[in-house]
Amino acid sequence: MGGIGKTTLAQLVYKDSRVQQHFDLKVWVTVSEEFDVSQITKLTYKKVTSLECIANDVFELQTKLNEALVGKRFLFVLDDVWNENYGRWESLKSGFQSGAHGSRIIVTTRSKVVASTMSNVAMHELKLVSVDDCWQIFVKHVFVENQAPTKEQHKIGLEIVKRCKGLPLAVKSIAGLLRSTSNPEEWRHLLNSDIWQLQFQENLKNHIVPAIWLSYHFLPPALKRCFAYFSIFPKDYEFHQWDMEKIILLWMAEGLLTPEKGKRMEDVGKAYLQALISRSFFQYSSTKKSIMVMHDLVHDLAMFISGEFCFSCGDSNDLSNLGTKSCHLSYRIKSDDLMKLGAVSPSREKKLMSLRTLLALPLSNYVFLGYPVLGLHKLFLKVGGCLRVLSLSESSITELPDSIGNMKYLRYLDLSGTSIKELPDSICTFYNLQTLLLSDCKQLTQLPTRLATLVNLRHLDISTTPLKEMPPQMCKMKSLQTLSDFVLGENDSWRIKELGEFPLLEGSLCISGLQYIVDVKDVLEANLKDKKFLSELILEWGGDSNITSSQQKREKEVLEALQPHTNLKQLTIRGYRGTIFPNWVGHESFCNMVQVQLHYCTYVYVLPPLGQLSSLRSVVIKGLDGVVSIGNEFCGSSSTTTNHPFTSLEYLKIQFMGSWEDWSFSSDRLGQEGGVFTSLTELKIWFCKKLIVGLPDCRLPSLKSIHIWDCDEMVGVFICQSRQEMNTNAFPSLQSISIDRCKKLKGLNGRGFQHLTSFQNLKIEFCRELECLPQEGLPLSLSCLYIKECPVLEQRCHRGTGEDWPKIQHIPDIRIW
Repeated sequence: MGGIGKTTLAQLVYKDSRVQQHFDLKVWVTVSEEFDVSQITKLTYKKVTSLECIANDVFELQTKLNEALVGKRFLFVLDDVWNENYGRWESLKSGFQSGAHGSRIIVTTRSKVVASTMSNVAMHELKLVSVDDCWQIFVKHVFVENQAPTKEQHKIGLEIVKRCKGLPLAVKSIAGLLRSTSNPEEWRHLLNSDIWQLQFQENLKNHIVPAIWLSYHFLPPALKRCFAYFSIFPKDYEFHQWDMEKIILLWMAEGLLTPEKGKRMEDVGKAYLQALISRSFFQYSSTKKSIMVMHDLVHDLAMFISGEFCFSCGDSNDLSNLGTKSCHLSYRIKSDDLMKLGAVSPSREKKLMSLRTLLALPLSNYVFLGYPVLGLHKLFLKVGGCLRVLSLSESSITELPDSIGNMKYLRYLDLSGTSIKELPDSICTFYNLQTLLLSDCKQLTQLPTRLATLVNLRHLDISTTPLKEMPPQMCKMKSLQTLSDFVLGENDSWRIKELGEFPLLEGSLCISGLQYIVDVKDVLEANLKDKKFLSELILEWGGDSNITSSQQKREKEVLEALQPHTNLKQLTIRGYRGTIFPNWVGHESFCNMVQVQLHYCTYVYVLPPLGQLSSLRSVVIKGLDGVVSIGNEFCGSSSTTTNHPFTSLEYLKIQFMGSWEDWSFSSDRLGQEGGVFTSLTELKIWFCKKLIVGLPDCRLPSLKSIHIWDCDEMVGVFICQSRQEMNTNAFPSLQSISIDRCKKLKGLNGRGFQHLTSFQNLKIEFCRELECLPQEGLPLSLSCLYIKECPVLEQRCHRGTGEDWPKIQHIPDIRIW
């Protein structure tokens, strides 16, 4: 039965800490109704190796997967399987044969036939959840922590729970609805609804769980329309954060959002989306908390509500099933769906004329694939002029036909990830256009000169597209809410002042070409300090690295004038050629800052006081060749600095620091209670050729992972005869160390390793001078030791005969090659 908790139970097993430690690999695949051996194998291979497999032959795919699984103990979860064909299951299993003994496959299914077909052990059949347990689920989702239901709420709520028939999904759905009201009369109204009389029949095609139907029934009309729109997405579609942001723009383009006084349409959309999430129409993915999915029973309801109006192309849903009432059509990027649409027969062309939406899925794509589109000119003629939404992202188009100018009602146009070379001028007649997405168009170097006539444009994304300049009179586009990039040219750097016309800009903004700024007054007119809705700011300088002292002074003044609002969350400064950062970089007033990246600021000789940023979680420092030492200045030394710098910092990456030699925190700083980097969990140090010792001489209580790569002068990971050796609990959480290409590393100072009570993984590669493991031995907690291209150490660790073999023979997983 659907909604009973099969996937939830599998998730609990999958995420259990004991399972994490037992298996080398864990992969979760949502299978659903289409049991495609080739696609499942491809997806599994990608999750195992983090690589795409372009092969289409099933045997070749299975061969590659088997090679990747050799000797590895894996756990695979195949969720929501419907296939009853034993031959397909046998074919799929052929790709899993090389795994180590003890590998396991968990299958969730509604069908006993499927379970008996795929199992070689007794199946575990979930029973309906008891009323008491359902009540606990209900209370958890309706009431805030420590809040108890009133006597009347308990009485009515318990009767509602009983009507959910032991289905946790139904309980969560109803709870999400009642969470927004505490009025007993409204609870009683829901309890007495006729909808409870609906009979849930498992084998009917359009079965609807009454509790889920009720959650929909009591939605406001505007939310009902927005919910039904999700039927344009296929079952089990994964919604990333950027997908959700795009969905709001799609709703806006389709006219599904009802204007509210004093609210931007985007904020109305966010409220709608949050309302649907809070009512449990979505749940978090089994594999990533940042991804949301719609349960298939909820998706069934969306499909039932939308009827023929929404159509999603798929293997079992080709264009021959397109209805005459279909207005919204989605197609898969990794398919030939769009080619089929362009080649549709004349008898079916009328079905395309009323289309309002032609949407490429998935919405979030990261790799240019260039899927072919044939007959595009004909396609545009066929779909007619009713389109509100047109997405051709990641297709192979290189130009748009002039006929696109007929689409006067177009409000959303997505050409991201294509090889388009220029946009036709006819696009400038799209006066209703609200969203234009042109990210990652590598051949596009300029926009139409009349683009500013699109006065209703609210969102322009040109990120990672190599534009040489901005089109004229951008300041006329008063409706802009997001502008991903603003490119300054050599002869028009004064145009930075046009940014002052966009006080409501939100999201991310990248300003490039800052080396061309002549007059700092122009920068001040950009008024970044008042743009309180910006969450990310990227500042880029380019040009020659040779620079005079007067130019360096001007660049500092420019950066000073670029000070953003203190609401900013992410800051990147790239190519800055001043010698020091202005005071606002690292100032404690930026209490919302969570990420800072400083790239190739080659003349800077002292790091800014980022330790003063109380919310800072991630720092990346790259190519600051003037920095010789990192110490107290990095923490901050003002009188208002807390005793605990970097209180929230979890991730620190330092790379390509050609002059950096050491950590130099003072004993006073290190002696403070808590010290430095108390929350740091991951440290990466790459290509720092002069650094001598990897870790600072301080306690790092939260550190779990260290990765040191290509540090030529490094002689040790830990400082010898230091506070670390005296404090046996310096790294209580450290689990993994990876050391790669450290030419002068001859030994591992043992006392630093000796007290690593949580240590599990040690990986050493291409350290050709490394002579031996610590004399004191390695911790008994160590479970994996990988040594590669370390010839001296390889001999000493030879199984049974090497001098260091007694130090490592207790380790379960040893790989030396």
